[in-house]
Amino acid sequence: MDLRPHHLLCIQKFTGHGYDEKFTKHMTHLVSILPQGMSITLHSGCDDLCVACPFNKNGKCQSFEKVKRLDEKVLQACNYTYEQEGDWKDFAKKAKSEIIETEIFAQICGECQWYELCEKTKEVAWIRQAQLQKEQQ
Repeated sequence: MDLRPHHLLCIQKFTGHGYDEKFTKHMTHLVSILPQGMSITLHSGCDDLCVACPFNKNGKCQSFEKVKRLDEKVLQACNYTYEQEGDWKDFAKKAKSEIIETEIFAQICGECQWYELCEKTKEVAWIRQAQLQKEQQ
């Protein structure tokens, strides 16, 4: 699965809110399958999450400059590179410890429209989803 670097943060903070119903359903699906140990590649363009984003127009992000800045800050903070491959859990764990649990989170995400909601989200969403899946088994 291809993911933009800043989506390592968005996915972990997702609480069921999105740009529209199509996006929210798609994001909910991704959040539910990632904890199963999926391999991802850090991607520099529209990724597998962007497929349902209303800012994705024919494969081009209408907010490209903004999300590029976010991506580059995440890459720098975690010492990642574009096209780096690995397991979702490993990428997410490092993004959590290096960004989400530090003051860098506000520096990277402060300009995002979802920042206030994410700031209120104390429990990481993908961990919560994995726990729910175990309870249902």
